[in-house]
Amino acid sequence: MKFMMNGALTVGTRDGATIEMAEEAGEGNFFLFGLTVEEVLASRGWYNPHWHYEHEPNLRYALDMIRDNAFSHAEHGVFAPIWDVLITHGDHYMHLADLSSYARTQEKVGELYVRPEAWARQAILNVGHSGKFSSDRTIGEYAAEIWRAKPCPVR
Repeated sequence: MKFMMNGALTVGTRDGATIEMAEEAGEGNFFLFGLTVEEVLASRGWYNPHWHYEHEPNLRYALDMIRDNAFSHAEHGVFAPIWDVLITHGDHYMHLADLSSYARTQEKVGELYVRPEAWARQAILNVGHSGKFSSDRTIGEYAAEIWRAKPCPVR
């Protein structure tokens, strides 16, 4: 939200604060990618990261480079935990399901970036729609709804 208030364009998954920000500024002013919350919930019981590894050549290539220490010649195995979390232990957070969508979204970022006026327009629209995320409103809302704190007048 701080980035949004300062003109950054958000690249994000369709969850949490990103959804709130996109609702304010419009999804067309964000770079959203990946599964929706509903899609994640619907696939939780049958999701298999090996499917993505077997069917997405670019993803397989990147994961094989991690496995084969292409990024860590001096520290053999330093990135092995990434492989383990994604492939061996089942990719609980479904990162691999979003990776191809993320790559396509990055292409869109690049296409907009080379059009400075369009980039600036989206940045300005994001700043203009970020007022809801001021710290005063957020702290007041958290105090009331989460912490159940009551105002304490200062004399």
